[in-house]
Amino acid sequence: MPRRLSVVALCLALFLAACGNGNGDNSGPFSDVELRVNTPTAAPTEPPVTPTPEEPAELVLSTHEVYQAGALLVSVTGDVSEGVISFQGREHDLHQGDHSMYSFVGIDIDDPPGPAPLEVRFITPNGSKGSLSADITIHNVEWEVDYLYFEPAEIDEFFDPELERQEAKLLDKTYDITTPEKLWDTPWHTPLEGEITARFGSRRSVNDGPPEGHHSGTDIGAEPGTPIAATNHGRVVMARHLDIRGNTVVIDHGGGVLSAYAHMQEFHVSEGQDVQAGDVVGTVGNTGRSTGPHLHWEIAVNGKLVDPYRFVDGSNGF
Repeated sequence: MPRRLSVVALCLALFLAACGNGNGDNSGPFSDVELRVNTPTAAPTEPPVTPTPEEPAELVLSTHEVYQAGALLVSVTGDVSEGVISFQGREHDLHQGDHSMYSFVGIDIDDPPGPAPLEVRFITPNGSKGSLSADITIHNVEWEVDYLYFEPAEIDEFFDPELERQEAKLLDKTYDITTPEKLWDTPWHTPLEGEITARFGSRRSVNDGPPEGHHSGTDIGAEPGTPIAATNHGRVVMARHLDIRGNTVVIDHGGGVLSAYAHMQEFHVSEGQDVQAGDVVGTVGNTGRSTGPHLHWEIAVNGKLVDPYRFVDGSNGF
C-alpha cells in the first residue's frame, strides 16, 4: 500500500479514537459526528452529434416536350444551395423559390428540332457537387409568311435598319433583367380579346421578296382606346415611347420572364409601379411604326423572345 494512504488511515484512526470516551464507547463530545466520504463521479459526456443527412436532389421539369419559341420551368428539389442549367449552349442560374431552386428556360425560335440534352450542375450545403440531366424534345413549328406591300417611299419609312438596331439594343438590355423572385402565382391570360392580325414568328415578304426574319410578338387588332390588361402580376420596368414600337410598357414578372405591350395610345402605369394580373396598363393605339390600331404583345424568357400564346394555352406545362 502506498505510504500516503497509510498516513491517511492512521489519522483517521486517531480521530475516531478521540471521538470515544476511552471506555470503548462513543459517548464523547464528538459522538454525534458522522463521517461521510464522497467518491467523485465522472462528468457526463455529450452524446456524439450525428449530422442530418442531406435530402437527395431531384430534377423536375414542367414538360419534356416543348415547341420552338416555347419555354420550360426547371426545378431542383432537395438540399441544393446553388446551381446552373446548361441547355443548347446557354446557361441559366438557379434561383431560390418557395419549395425548390428553379429557373425558366426560353427555347429559341432557331433551336433545332429533335432531342436536346439538359444538364443541371449543383452544389449542396455541405459543399458536395453533383449533376442531373434529362432529354428534352423540341418540336418543329412551321412559321407563317405574311405578304406585305408598300410604296417605295414607305419602305424607307417603315424599315430603318439603324433604328431597328438601336431599339433592339435597348430591349435586349431590358429583357436581360433577371429578378430571382417569381412575382406571379396566377394563370396567364391574353391582354385583350381581338383578332390576331400577325402571329409570333411569322416571316415577312415585302413586295413579294423572299421571306425574312421572324415577327417578335403577336399582334391583336382592336379599336383605339381599348383597355390593355397586364397578362400577370409584376413590376413595370419600362413605360416610354420608342421609335418603332411606339408607346411601350414592359413588365418584369420575375424569374427572368418579362412581357411587353406596344403601339399603345395611352399609358396607364409608370416605371417602378407594381401591377396585378388584369390591371390596365394602357390602351390600344397606332403609335410608332404601325399601319393601324393594334396591340403588339411580346414575352421574353431570360433574354429570348418566345411565343406569348404558349403561356396561355398550357403547352409550356406551367
